[in-house]
Amino acid sequence: MCHISIFVGRYDVYKCHKPEDLNVANKKLYIFRHGKSDWKAKFKNDYERPLAERGIEAAKNMGAHMKKVGQTPDCIMSSSAKRSFDTINLAMEFGQWESSLTTTRSLYLGSVEETIELIQSFDGDEKRLMIVSHEPLCSALLAELTMGTHIKFPTASVARVDFKVSSWADVDSDKGQLAWLLTPKSIFGK
Repeated sequence: MCHISIFVGRYDVYKCHKPEDLNVANKKLYIFRHGKSDWKAKFKNDYERPLAERGIEAAKNMGAHMKKVGQTPDCIMSSSAKRSFDTINLAMEFGQWESSLTTTRSLYLGSVEETIELIQSFDGDEKRLMIVSHEPLCSALLAELTMGTHIKFPTASVARVDFKVSSWADVDSDKGQLAWLLTPKSIFGK
């Protein structure tokens, strides 16, 4: 018997679950890359580089879309760099998310290993956690968690990785399954 769940965006994504999978405690990790940044703006250093207008609009649209399709996280850990912080705040505001938010500089230039340790240290019971970060960390983290899934990770995109674990401490390399990747272009055509 196959249970079908449907995630509706611009394209429908179908995923077949085995009945025994439905009884397993699951954790969902969302990986959100910051919106397009403005290289022409005046900023002191890379950490303070702001979003471009396109990045602002994409962050707002992604936040609203994720709310519309019921995919908002319970908790968010974001890079404290300006473009990441602004991306998540715009997504939360325009999507009317009720998520808790913490920021950390470790998601700015951190390694995949450090990010996995950060995820494992999350001791909440929440099932949906979001990491907001940068390239190449977003795509490298996705590959590490999903047995080498190598994909292009455009700005303002969100990937969801599912884990059959009951605790965030059990999240580790090669234990996740990519559920989907939403890009601004696939949803909004731009």
